[in-house]
Amino acid sequence: MTECGGHAAADFLTRGHAARGPGGVAALVRSSGGVAAALLLRFVAMSRVRIILAAAIAAFLLLTLLDRFKVIEILAIRVAMPFFLACAEAIAIIGAGFALRGRAWRALDLPLDYVIGLPVFGTLCFLLGTIGVSKWTMLPLLVIAILFGAYAIARWRETAESGQRTAAGISVPIFIVFACAFIAAQAPPTSLDELAYHLAIPKTWMLEGRAIALPLLSHSYFPLGVESASLPLLTLLGDDGGVASHFIHLFAAIATAMLIHRRTKNALITAAIVTTPALAITAGWSLVDFPLLGICVALWLAVENEDDTTIAAAIGAGLLTKYTFIPFALIAAKGWKKAWPGLFIGSVFFIRNLILTGNPIAPFLSANAPHLAHYRAYLSDYVFDPQFIDESLGAAMLMLAPLVSGIIPIALLAAGIAFFFLGPSSRLLIPFFAIPAMSATVDRKWFRGLLALAVAMQTLMVVYLTYRNGPFELLASDVEGSYLAKQRPSIPAISWLNRTLPDNSRTLVIGTGESFWFAHRVRAGGNFDSDRMSAYLATPTPEALHETLRKDGVTHVAIISITAPPTEVAQKSEERQTRLTPAAQRMLSQFLDRYAASVTSGNNAILFTIR
Repeated sequence: MTECGGHAAADFLTRGHAARGPGGVAALVRSSGGVAAALLLRFVAMSRVRIILAAAIAAFLLLTLLDRFKVIEILAIRVAMPFFLACAEAIAIIGAGFALRGRAWRALDLPLDYVIGLPVFGTLCFLLGTIGVSKWTMLPLLVIAILFGAYAIARWRETAESGQRTAAGISVPIFIVFACAFIAAQAPPTSLDELAYHLAIPKTWMLEGRAIALPLLSHSYFPLGVESASLPLLTLLGDDGGVASHFIHLFAAIATAMLIHRRTKNALITAAIVTTPALAITAGWSLVDFPLLGICVALWLAVENEDDTTIAAAIGAGLLTKYTFIPFALIAAKGWKKAWPGLFIGSVFFIRNLILTGNPIAPFLSANAPHLAHYRAYLSDYVFDPQFIDESLGAAMLMLAPLVSGIIPIALLAAGIAFFFLGPSSRLLIPFFAIPAMSATVDRKWFRGLLALAVAMQTLMVVYLTYRNGPFELLASDVEGSYLAKQRPSIPAISWLNRTLPDNSRTLVIGTGESFWFAHRVRAGGNFDSDRMSAYLATPTPEALHETLRKDGVTHVAIISITAPPTEVAQKSEERQTRLTPAAQRMLSQFLDRYAASVTSGNNAILFTIR
């Protein structure tokens, strides 16, 4: 303020005081306060200044959090590349599904095209893999599919109808399930089925440089459309491709939930299905249960809408995914003339089996088939069994069974009940009860309360199962080595073998079927393959076994003694461990006595070099 200005202000105050008397000062103070408040309000109203100030404060706080909260940094470093590649392949998968639906090219449907495109894209990878599995074969296929998928998405025109069709129906339980699935997906593969065949088979093909027959691994004869989609991921990222594969399956689980809600239009019924523990726990693993359910839902929606193109596409995708889809194809296909394109597409692995073994549904109906029945004896064991806690069906989905409506849901429910008496794994039953549950109508308030209680209990069980499997510890530190050893006792032995074996080796592994983490070429059995391995080794003479191994290119034999977490359940031991018959043990012993050039051991593994 200038000197003149100061005199003017003093003069103003003097005149005001003289004019107003003792109350003038108070009035003046009130007047000055109003001026200050007006100035403050004017400053606050300066939106541009407020935005800049808020952005600066937010940036400071966020950068401080990211700098000091190391969880985000560690997670980003470990999973950024797998997640990015998974997103890229997801676009390729959408493109494959979009292309298969042919005449509906102008109606891109993201969840539908994804669940159909996953096994189709994987089958393309398999067919190309029979020529060679390398970056020079997988990368061009991936790039071409990505370009087509990007083109399909770019042409997609959002409408009110499409916006309704892609509604996710997210509820708190479903959000919790997929949050747990993300935690599981960011961890390296540790589930038995992943390490034994879902990821082990494409990993073996990658190490061999070609998709070859694996006669010791019975599950390698299953339809492998979904599993083969991991070939580009493993080829480009190595073992980190297993994490990328987790995200691919997580996307499939989300797409499946969206399709389920499209039919139910009821968040509670959708949650009752999605929170089924045996299903929900697989959302972040490289298993086929969610993709298969998504294809079954897609088929049913197409039948209801009389969409012949999608019916054919879904039948083809389902047959490329799992044998248990066959009843769905039989029940849903009203006219085989309309479904024949799907039958043709879905016949790839059946034709392969026919060529290799003479049996289109190998390994079933053949010698040394795996034992996949008599898992449970009672319905209560399927609802919850402490010995098979991660295969619990829970209560919510089964509670809806008496309320189903429609010919197809009732037929599938009857098929599920028939399968129940065979005592299979609970995950094989999920589609046969999930589709009928989607047709249920829940009107009674008291029943909705019971259903909500069951959903809440199942959600808590999913959180517990995720925590028990240990992936949360990877969020706080980079301890993958100790995490793997804690989850799978065979890891120390496999790590020692990886360090000991030469690069050009091919090793026959006995004792475990968990072959994913091997860095060198191996031959191993899988789940329930003890009889198959024993039959392979039980030759008439040691010379005959030597000739068999020589033809198969086997250079080493590894015997692993500690292969699985301890258990008193006989069926779990049979599934996890490769146990030889007395005849096979005797012949192997005689062979090693005669033809083993050297013997080394370490970390509960014994390695024999064959001369």
